[in-house]
Amino acid sequence: MMRFGIMGAGSIAHAMLSTLSHMKEAKAYGVASRSLEKAEEYRKQYQLEKAYGSYEEMVKDDAIDVVYIATPHALHFEQAKLCIEHGKHVLCEKAFTANAKQTEQLIALARENGVFLGEAMWTRFMPLIKKLQEVIAEGTIGEVMSMTANLNFPMLHKERLVKPELAGGALLDVGIYPLTMASIVMGNEIDKVVATGVLTKEGVDLMGQYTLVYENGKMADLNSGMCTFSDGNAVIYGTAGMIKVEGCNCPRAMKVWDSSWNQVMDISAEDVADYDAEGLTGYEYEIRACVQAIEEGKTEFKEMPLSLTVHMMKLMDEIRGQLGVKYPFE
Repeated sequence: MMRFGIMGAGSIAHAMLSTLSHMKEAKAYGVASRSLEKAEEYRKQYQLEKAYGSYEEMVKDDAIDVVYIATPHALHFEQAKLCIEHGKHVLCEKAFTANAKQTEQLIALARENGVFLGEAMWTRFMPLIKKLQEVIAEGTIGEVMSMTANLNFPMLHKERLVKPELAGGALLDVGIYPLTMASIVMGNEIDKVVATGVLTKEGVDLMGQYTLVYENGKMADLNSGMCTFSDGNAVIYGTAGMIKVEGCNCPRAMKVWDSSWNQVMDISAEDVADYDAEGLTGYEYEIRACVQAIEEGKTEFKEMPLSLTVHMMKLMDEIRGQLGVKYPFE
């Protein structure tokens, strides 16, 4: 059984620990925080073997097979580097790093050390997304020509999102999800990117609008923000119908209409779930893919190869450049 160490003790760590407590392929062995007291709280709550008062202590523990990084974006690069240099496999939360340069450096280091490195973009691993791709490939709505997607939450109370030194802003935290849905549906052959937005007084993106024009003449209209609510949905428009995906970050359902506005499909995430453990969260699919890849001797996901992570980081670099967002450490 693969033993995971959790780096960081925030809300995402809770979700991952809860998931691992129900899985057969993997287990949570320990959690690391800069506060040993906080790590101890997690250890007791999830009945873990170890609590670590520093990240360095955890990566030196031979009992840890994989480190899941669940800290603010600006910390991912140094922490993943630390793990790789100590021979640990790494599953790192999105956004993978703060920019493409950091991502490429981590990939080179991981290949040099022969360890697994992957981005924990849970959306790409979910069965409902695979079903969406099948429906599109079958031509159910004809040829897909355009789409919209959005994700907005009021999050100005979160320090990691308002501080430039923590790689704050809406794009890396929630904008990555509409961009990922566009990548899944429309592909990655982008001809032009047009981004507009509003910045905070600190200089990070409060909200943004991103239009992607593809080499085949198709288009995606996307937006994200951290000051309002939105439905978080994606709508895909084809020549013979349309698809609505409820939840572009964590898809809950998919509804399909034909060109006469007849609803021809209504599929929930539960309808296509292929993991039978109870009490899970959606993270189980990326964990299972990570474990399988490592057991097969692979050093990256087949579902999301590192080249795709680089592509997404470069896309967000381009958008930030157009918005005028630059982090102080860049």
